[in-house]
Amino acid sequence: MINADKFRRTLGRFATGVIVITTIDYDGKLHGMTANSFTSVSLSPPLILVCVDVQNQTHDFIKDQRKFGVNILSSKQRELSSYFAKTIPQPPEPDIVESELSKNGIPCLQGSLGFLGCSLVAAHLQGDHTIYVGNVEEIITEDNPDRPLIFYESNFRELNSTENQ
Repeated sequence: MINADKFRRTLGRFATGVIVITTIDYDGKLHGMTANSFTSVSLSPPLILVCVDVQNQTHDFIKDQRKFGVNILSSKQRELSSYFAKTIPQPPEPDIVESELSKNGIPCLQGSLGFLGCSLVAAHLQGDHTIYVGNVEEIITEDNPDRPLIFYESNFRELNSTENQ
């Protein structure tokens, strides 16, 4: 049997970017969660996947609303990542969370490096998570010179430039 702590520590050695998955709750208000289980699936059609714990409230909002956003965080958004990592949902704090709705009505976080607005096309329950596959229907990117927020060995890291070395 695999030791859960050792499994978690080993997976922590895989550096990942950090995202906030956003959707709307049953009252039409912003809801989100921090995640690093995200990847592209297909270029044609443009598909991505996110993995969401079945115990997280975001899980049911995505399942019921059938749409979600992926906000790729910059290194300047550590506080935002921590805010959405809380297990007890709280209303968004205006000084931390700035968002607007995309054309498809999905919350898009200001200052993110990129946003993918998705419609839910598949859900696969595996263990204690559901793998949600989304069809990317909108992309928002802005000229943002910031670097991505990286997570490695249970800590936030910054990507250092190694160009031309």
